[in-house]
Amino acid sequence: MKERRLDIAVALCCLALNAMPATAQSLRGHCGDPDPDISIAGCTRNIQSGSADLQSGRGLMQAAAAHLATDYDTRGVAYARKGLYDEAIADYNQAISLTPKTFPIAYFNRAGAYSNQGLDDQAIADYTTAIALTPTGEDPNFKLADAYDFRGNAYERKGLYDQSIADFTKAISLNSNLEPAYQNRGNDYLHKGLNDLAIADFSKVLTLDPRSITSLYNRALAYEHKALHDEAIADLTREVALAPTDASAYDMRGTAYARKGLYDQAIADFTQEIALNTKDLPLHPAFTSRYAVAYGHRAEAYEHKSLVDAAITDYRAALKLDPGMRSAKEALTRLGAGP
Repeated sequence: MKERRLDIAVALCCLALNAMPATAQSLRGHCGDPDPDISIAGCTRNIQSGSADLQSGRGLMQAAAAHLATDYDTRGVAYARKGLYDEAIADYNQAISLTPKTFPIAYFNRAGAYSNQGLDDQAIADYTTAIALTPTGEDPNFKLADAYDFRGNAYERKGLYDQSIADFTKAISLNSNLEPAYQNRGNDYLHKGLNDLAIADFSKVLTLDPRSITSLYNRALAYEHKALHDEAIADLTREVALAPTDASAYDMRGTAYARKGLYDQAIADFTQEIALNTKDLPLHPAFTSRYAVAYGHRAEAYEHKSLVDAAITDYRAALKLDPGMRSAKEALTRLGAGP
């Protein structure tokens, strides 16, 4: 199964930035500039000035604290964009200490930083607080649906699929066009073996984005679980048209063809997969076992066509890549050939 792609969510948390009009940004020293280094410098100047004002008692204390909290939060976002999550969390802590009950986005952003550090329990706690503090009505800087969606991601990473499904369902109820929530809930339904529900969610994503290769692949996987090979082949054919270098799509389509007894088509797909793996292996050495499996699959298809010599060659290639591959060893023994 393919998880939600990075082009859908650049990071697990999708850290949100407090939006400020361009004029307000310039007045506040470029705190919130798209360039994180410029934003950090601008926010730091504001924090130094705001802290001095707060300590001296100048201005309304509540307003001064709110401005200062915004500067800390915005600098935290800039740090997070640079991957400096400890620094980001320290700034979010400052923002929360200044406005502990009125600034849900700081909890949301801190949760995102925790997620990027793999601290899902802390992230869940912060998303929960952000949800609880969010006032009724639409906040242009903070979408409640996103908080449920990202908390669902954290539950999902912990394998708590009932909780993650509940959160994705709530996110969808708040935003019926929230594509990532459908994608994520579909993934969780797949994990739970609820293939019809998974198919419905991936189909919804495809109505929102017909070019979603992740949903095409995952819906095909759900179809395969239901032995609906024609439907799976149709989705995978769409996927390879959109992503012709996706080796996993050729592998699943080849498997679907083989299950239908269409071994020539299966061999063609496994051959394409092997060619792609040959190019990818130097970049992704961890894919060696996947590469070996592709040879094993093609060997099985050759066996079904009684092309014994070709099958033996492929089983030996699989064993060279993965010496512990039991199925290849057993096949060679069955065919009366040594490794």
